Amino acid sequence: MQPPDRIVRILSVEGAGILASDTYGRIHLLDEELGLVGSSPFVRQGRPLYGLAVADGWVVGKDRMGSVFRWALDTLDLVDRLDPAQICDRSRLRPREEPSPCSSRGIGVWRDRVFVTSGYHRQMLVLDLHTFEVLEIRPNICGDSPMEWACTEHPTRHAVSDKRGNLRFGSFDDGVFPDLVKLDDGNIHRVRYDARHDRFWCTQDFGEGDNADIANGVVTVSPSGEKEGELLFARDDVEFVAFSPDFCRAYAGGFDGELHIFDNSRRELRVERTVSGFPHQLSDLTVGPAGQVYVLCQDGTIVELDGGGTFVRDNGHRRQAVWDIQPSREDPHTLYCATDSGVTVARVRDGAAGPMLRAEAEHPTEWGFTRRVAPVASGWIGIGRDRTVFRTDRDGTARWHVRLPELAHTVAVSPDDGRALVATNEGAVELDTGDGRTLAEFGVDGLPVWATAYLPDGDRVLITRNGVIAVLDAADGSVRWRFDQGEYPKRAWVRDGRLYVVGDGGLKEIGIGVGVAARWSKLLSNTVENAVVSEGLVYASSYGMQLAVYEYGSTRFAGLLEELPDYPKALTVVRDADDAPYLLVGCRTGLLSLYRVDTGGTRPVLAKLRDHWLPRRPVRYRLRHTDRPAEGAAPHAGDAAARVPAGAGAAG
Repeated sequence: MQPPDRIVRILSVEGAGILASDTYGRIHLLDEELGLVGSSPFVRQGRPLYGLAVADGWVVGKDRMGSVFRWALDTLDLVDRLDPAQICDRSRLRPREEPSPCSSRGIGVWRDRVFVTSGYHRQMLVLDLHTFEVLEIRPNICGDSPMEWACTEHPTRHAVSDKRGNLRFGSFDDGVFPDLVKLDDGNIHRVRYDARHDRFWCTQDFGEGDNADIANGVVTVSPSGEKEGELLFARDDVEFVAFSPDFCRAYAGGFDGELHIFDNSRRELRVERTVSGFPHQLSDLTVGPAGQVYVLCQDGTIVELDGGGTFVRDNGHRRQAVWDIQPSREDPHTLYCATDSGVTVARVRDGAAGPMLRAEAEHPTEWGFTRRVAPVASGWIGIGRDRTVFRTDRDGTARWHVRLPELAHTVAVSPDDGRALVATNEGAVELDTGDGRTLAEFGVDGLPVWATAYLPDGDRVLITRNGVIAVLDAADGSVRWRFDQGEYPKRAWVRDGRLYVVGDGGLKEIGIGVGVAARWSKLLSNTVENAVVSEGLVYASSYGMQLAVYEYGSTRFAGLLEELPDYPKALTVVRDADDAPYLLVGCRTGLLSLYRVDTGGTRPVLAKLRDHWLPRRPVRYRLRHTDRPAEGAAPHAGDAAARVPAGAGAAG
């Protein structure tokens, strides 16, 4: 038996097992073989619990709205909850300020005191660990950015990080952190003290300086605050770093889906092995007292490895998510849904109480979760997490599939249906939609390309991770226009001759040859994941579990939903028999939520009509290992490809 909801944090607790928190604010205790030992009670205000710490028989947690909790470790009983709206110093609030959603992980525990930023990010709570009395409300160490991590592992030198790439050194004894070093242009999710070499390891989300939104990895910093070294191995967020009990190995990884195992026996930063093929992006890692390595994937799968990265077991997790929704070319009421298990074909039907969605067919794939789907005549082209592009007919018949050398992000189909442009970490690849053969490869300064699109005349649009837009001629591939809009993309599409780019900084409408014509981003607290423009309204979803509505013409804010059941990923507008619009939102856990759209001004713009969950499916994956011997020896890839046994709930 396993926890029913998706796990978002794990922490090894010596003598107890593996502590895990989930998307609904509960904590669970697993034994070292990943069996469920117990769970905390249901929390009425349950939200994703990203902050998690254990000290002296207590578990302290913080959810995404700033609620702070305390449980008893031995029973998992909930003992205290501090409300994020009421626990504050009101004299320091801005006019009409409310708690802001934020997935911050930072909880510092030192000498029976708990230090945590509240729902008001410019304030820090100081709590008594054993009574949970609020001893002090002081200005946040990190200014107006939430504290992302607090490291008290050094005997005298404490370190805290924030969501703006700053690392501060000082002491929780007096609360003064005077020494600051800039390491990243985004989050520093993890700071850990390396006792073997007397230094701190820090993760990077974006990279820093000339490498920002190009390459990132881990940085080492001395206790005096001097940057010693860095190793840039990632093209996406690095979420964690941890050490083996003897500090001879370090482990780092993140959204690229690869675990890098460092040889830390010497001071030089060197990866000795990379483990890939996990079922999803990597979001957390913890090391057991005997050196067991537990890797948490973003879908909730926990994979146990030995210290060298060899597969031991997983938690038999069943997962589902809806990443993209696109209407078919032939019928807008038929929808192609990119999911964790493959592609689901759904249809919008009318009922007495309004439209509903019915899944007509599910077509599983063997290429990891389907990240994006693009409709073509009588079917779709999809991209799988396992670097695979595939074409499938409407009835599920596979036409072709092609494995790419690098991770793919998005796919677009040309107006004539003959070409597919795939964005990858090594540039863009154009494929023939008929047979999947490569027609051309394109690059922009050697940068990762994260989004692509076609203009009505067939010109290609490439958008790099660091926000450079390049328009390439349909005939010869020459650059027709280049524009640096400075923010990373998640998706791009063309509508009425305008390019729309969604990602960091909101949704932007871009005139080709001109620049940014409009932007919609107000009140969205994190990366904008997706958006839809329809009938004078703009709908945008964010990684902050938010759904916002704006007026298209004026860009004026019109409404906001924040208490969503899960993270929204896919958006599309569907219509009933009377042509009335409804917003369909696809989320993690396979949730499809249908909202009525009202523009009369007397009711909220969006009103929930119904929810539907796609069935969860067992995880299928195969781990691969690439050894990286010390300089002078040749690397050997694939020497230890590990097929996950079917008995573990995951077969390759």
